[in-house]
Formats: sequence, C-alpha cells, structure tokens
Amino acid sequence: VSTQSTGGTSVYRGSFDAFIKVFKSEGILGFYRGFPIFALGVLFGQVYITTYEYAKHRCNHLNVVMQGLLPGAVASIAGQTLSVPADVITQRLQILGMVRQKDNMTSSKYGAPVTAKPPDQSLLGICRKIMVKDGLSGFYRGYLVSLMSNVPTSGIWWATYNCLLSHSGRYVASDSQGHHKMPVQAVSGVMSGVISAVATNPLDIIRTRIQVGGSRSVVYVTRKLWAEDGMGLFVKGLSARALSMSTSSFLIILGYETVKRLSLRQGASSGGGASSAVQYN
Repeated sequence: VSTQSTGGTSVYRGSFDAFIKVFKSEGILGFYRGFPIFALGVLFGQVYITTYEYAKHRCNHLNVVMQGLLPGAVASIAGQTLSVPADVITQRLQILGMVRQKDNMTSSKYGAPVTAKPPDQSLLGICRKIMVKDGLSGFYRGYLVSLMSNVPTSGIWWATYNCLLSHSGRYVASDSQGHHKMPVQAVSGVMSGVISAVATNPLDIIRTRIQVGGSRSVVYVTRKLWAEDGMGLFVKGLSARALSMSTSSFLIILGYETVKRLSLRQGASSGGGASSAVQYN
C-alpha cells in the first residue's frame, strides 16, 4: 500500500487509513492493483541474484562490508534496467486507484456521482498513454533517480546482512555443516530490510514523485517535498515501506538461503564443484 501523495494532495493520512479506504473502495482486489506487472519481478529477481552472486565471487578478497555493498549495488543496476518500466506502469495503475478513491469520496460527500469520463485503466491503456505522451523514454521515467534510490538500498541491505551474520556467528553456534542457522539468517534479513528502508526512505519518496509525474529535476522535487512535509519527508510512508521490506526480506532470505544450501549439498555430493564456486555467508 503506497501512502505517498501526488500533486501535493494527500489522499491517505497513513498506512492504516490507506488500508481502510482501499478496502472500502475496491475490496481485497484493490491491494493487488498492478500485480500482473509486479509479478514479473520474479524474472527480474533471477537477473538480480545471478548478478549479485557473480559480483560477490569477484569481490571475495574484500572486507565483509564491501562484499555486500559493491555486489548489491551492481546487482541493483542490472535489475533496475529491466524492472523500471514495470515499476512505472504499476505505479500508474496504483495512482489511478487513488484518484478513483478520491472521486468516490467527493461524490459521497456531495451526494452526486462524478460525471467525468474515467480514463482507460487497463494495462494496455496505460502503456498506450505513456507511449503517446513520452515515447519509449516514458517507460524509463525516473530511471536515474531510481538508481539513486535502489542502488544504495540494495548495497546497504546486503552490507547490513553480511555484517549481522558475521557478528551473530560470535554468539550463535553454526549448524552441523558450519552454516549459519536459518532462524539467524531470517532475523538478519528482516533487520536488514528495516535498516535499509529507514536509511533510504527519502530517496524512495523522491523517486516515486518523479516517476508518477511532475518535474524530472531531483533538486526541484526535493525542494517541493521539503516545503510540503519538512522533516516529515524522512518518515512519510516509512511504516508501510519498512513493513514491506522486512516481510519481503524474510521471504527472500528463506528462499535464497534454502536454494543455496541445496546447491552446496548437491555440489558436495557430485564432487564439491558448487561449494568451491560459491562462498557461503
């Protein structure tokens, strides 16, 4: 659920308010607006994790922080090149839902239906509108600022995760194979998600505002957001983002570390090829 406003007009007053209004207006399906495009993230995630593992292997001579920071940043660049167009389309679909919610509130308040013809809210309609207005570059609206937001987020996430695992190894015993236990990895993933969300939340707000419309100038958008929210810029939508990132981090780590264990186990049974190629955290 995105609680950020557009055009300086606040539609939701917080995460709980957004949850209630979306549910009342669109039902449970409102929380899955733009989900088909978002689901492509599974494919983009494969590119991301493959790039990360390769970059990490190349950086295995560096310290534990840089082994997470640099590969995480490189992997993010590779993933964002594919995912930004899908992100732009998804956000447009979500914003249309917010506009429709506002129209419903207006019609309910004044007791009269909104007579304006609704825009084409289909996936094809959104793509056509972007193409007509901005051309192919419209699908990469905010690409550079997306890198500005997501590259630090990814780098900080992996650096934090590596550090937490490294320090936890001093207090929590490893399993029989010398690996960190899954609960330790899961908790480390959740904490990494929260820390990276807090550290980069203002950058994410700026990225979202640029991608959904308005000026493409980072400086102009930053000044406008500061004038609107002041210090609130650092916490605007933070609860929803931290919850989203901590939850996704938990699920991703469960999948990532499970597959990694299976790969190492299979590699060991076939002669140790995989265990020599992949450095386990």
